[in-house]
Amino acid sequence: MAGQGFAPRPSKLFRTLGMALHYSYYLRRGSFYNNHFSQPPIGLSDPTEKGQFSNLAGKAIADLLSKRIDNSLLTVNYEAEMRLRGIPLVGQRPDLLAYTSSSTRFAIEAKGYTNGTGDMTDHKIQANSGNHIIPVNFSVASVSYNIYNSIRCNYHDPFNENVIIGDDDLINISKQYYSGFAEFLDNDYFEIGQRNYGEESFYEVGLSYRQFRKMFKDNSRFPSFMFHEIFDIYRPRLIIPVDVIEYSKFGITNQTKPFNYIQQKNLYIDNDRIGLTIE
Repeated sequence: MAGQGFAPRPSKLFRTLGMALHYSYYLRRGSFYNNHFSQPPIGLSDPTEKGQFSNLAGKAIADLLSKRIDNSLLTVNYEAEMRLRGIPLVGQRPDLLAYTSSSTRFAIEAKGYTNGTGDMTDHKIQANSGNHIIPVNFSVASVSYNIYNSIRCNYHDPFNENVIIGDDDLINISKQYYSGFAEFLDNDYFEIGQRNYGEESFYEVGLSYRQFRKMFKDNSRFPSFMFHEIFDIYRPRLIIPVDVIEYSKFGITNQTKPFNYIQQKNLYIDNDRIGLTIE
């Protein structure tokens, strides 16, 4: 989400899919299902690209662990909240901000490495570097390594601070976050269904090849080219909560409870009630 604003929205699907295809060599199924990412063939190897993917993987793992370990309700890119507050994007800062339902906000410095972990002391200092910009209750350094062999992650050493976090910040950032997802319900490009997961109701937004072609045809902002029929084979569907319109208008508060996440072979719904499923 860095540099993209606050959340996925229909106009960003093409960039998202382009990134997925670009990094497909790092996401081959045989490696992924054996607890690590893959590497491109030697002829396509690029150290700079590998470093960029390692960074993305480190952020994804940090986000996941913030949900599982500290039960965060919502994580956003640190830059996103700086933009929302009108703070210039200068100086050192951590990667992510995470909000919990217990009036706590914490910062995360996320790293991804092929082998070693680097200097953990430096990473923890970086995690705490933004406290003078946006106050947090604690900071976490999440450092993933061996990501192309057998993934490991150091997630540790918070700096505890007695900071009172009110509702306003979470309300404002979550309104921006969910507003992007609400846009999927406000056009004719997507097939929208509804079903229950656990004890809550969700929309399922179909992301198919035919629908993408219609978007290309009807929207001059995008170039006209063909997407692979693979989207009709797997029939990916974006899962968003039925309350997404309300969240986009009024935000969520510290009283909003995280969703009891679901993780299955072809289904994932996160604490923030956003998910994805395929057939």
